[in-house]
Amino acid sequence: MVCQTSSDILLRDISNLYDKADDYNVKIQVGEDSKMEIFKAHSVILRARSNYFRSAFSSNWAKKEGDFYILKKPNVTPIVFQIILKYIYTGIVELETVNVENNFIELFLAADEMNLCEITEHLCNNHWIMQNSIKLFNTISCRKVNFPKLKELCYNTMIQTPKLYINSDEFLGLDYEVLLTIIQLDNLEMKEIVIWENLIKWGIAKNSTFNSDMTTWTINEYEILKETISPFIQHIRFFQMTPQEYYYKVHPLDKLLPKEIKEDLLLYFIVPDCKLTTKVLPLRKSQYVFDSFILKRTHFNLISYWIENGQELLPNPLEDGQYEFNLLLRGSRDGFEPKDFHLKCNNKGATIVIIKLKNLDKMIGGYNPIKWSGSNKYLKTDKSFIFSFSNNLCSSKIKLSRVKNSGFAISDGNIDRRYHGFGYGDLDIFEKSCKLEDYSIKIHDSENFEIDDYEVFQVVKKE
Repeated sequence: MVCQTSSDILLRDISNLYDKADDYNVKIQVGEDSKMEIFKAHSVILRARSNYFRSAFSSNWAKKEGDFYILKKPNVTPIVFQIILKYIYTGIVELETVNVENNFIELFLAADEMNLCEITEHLCNNHWIMQNSIKLFNTISCRKVNFPKLKELCYNTMIQTPKLYINSDEFLGLDYEVLLTIIQLDNLEMKEIVIWENLIKWGIAKNSTFNSDMTTWTINEYEILKETISPFIQHIRFFQMTPQEYYYKVHPLDKLLPKEIKEDLLLYFIVPDCKLTTKVLPLRKSQYVFDSFILKRTHFNLISYWIENGQELLPNPLEDGQYEFNLLLRGSRDGFEPKDFHLKCNNKGATIVIIKLKNLDKMIGGYNPIKWSGSNKYLKTDKSFIFSFSNNLCSSKIKLSRVKNSGFAISDGNIDRRYHGFGYGDLDIFEKSCKLEDYSIKIHDSENFEIDDYEVFQVVKKE
């Protein structure tokens, strides 16, 4: 028998009003003309759940006809309002449903207008954005809608994981201004030759009459493509390409380049240390730092913030932290056994362990403020913590778990004993377990995990 709490029962009873009540006192006319539908609701529920409706019922906007308030929402479609009304009564938005995905923009706009912040927050954290950020960004741009948070999320998704989009039809339809902004970024995580190749594909897609076989083109077609991509050329870092990349991928298409860049590139790859007239842009700054293959600068900044006793939520802005991180071990390079761990990590002072989970966009890890030594004992500290987060630091996927039983904070196993990590299995590196024993919360849904790779860093305070 499951004993429900009073809050569970209250939520259940209010949810029942969504489709079982017969005492509605509000009629909401949604949509226009033949697509208009009328929804019934309770003014007390609407008031309690939204400042927008609270204002509506306290002003002349809500008209009273007999026993009913009459509200009109012609700018919202019935299918979107049905999703919103269900959320108001039940607290549920089924993000995976076809209706939500097919009406994502309209739902976001309507929820924002009605001050339903939880819906907009859920939508911003939805994986649909990760998979459709180009389509979403193009739609926002076309509608001239200003949602800075949503735009920033789309940008970050494309910047951090460009390979998800680079070969997609949506990429070829990317808005001019959006593509220009992305190509200018110093931290775009993509090889320069790949940027060049896909700029050519994008330019061809913008001219639908072009034959895909460029060897059949006329001089006029090359001139049209040259004009299409000309605003982007100055932002391509040709001088950071290898000679092989230039010769096989750029040189055959150098008729698309301005004369001065074409001549400087030829000189640069033939004559070392030559003087160039073209401005040479620096290497793009990879977000991966401290020799890590797993974490980016923003991840290390967040860990620094936590070491300084920051809380789970991201600081804003997420600035460079107070620590340097020296790579001691990478599993794929140095081995995955306890002996490899002790050889590289013993007696190095404070360390961070980072584990990339197999087949998941998730990293888990822990901070040991003392040191590893192979003492085969539990080490006491109240400064350790374990954590998990995703590649793009989605706020809903960040978990910080500080030690609650300081006497069992660190499990400092030796070479023969596989128990190494944090707490009594809260995060055990080699047993691959995530339980809940000596830390405040679980950092992984399952009690076990599989390792794709892992890294250990020495943590050094900046002077």
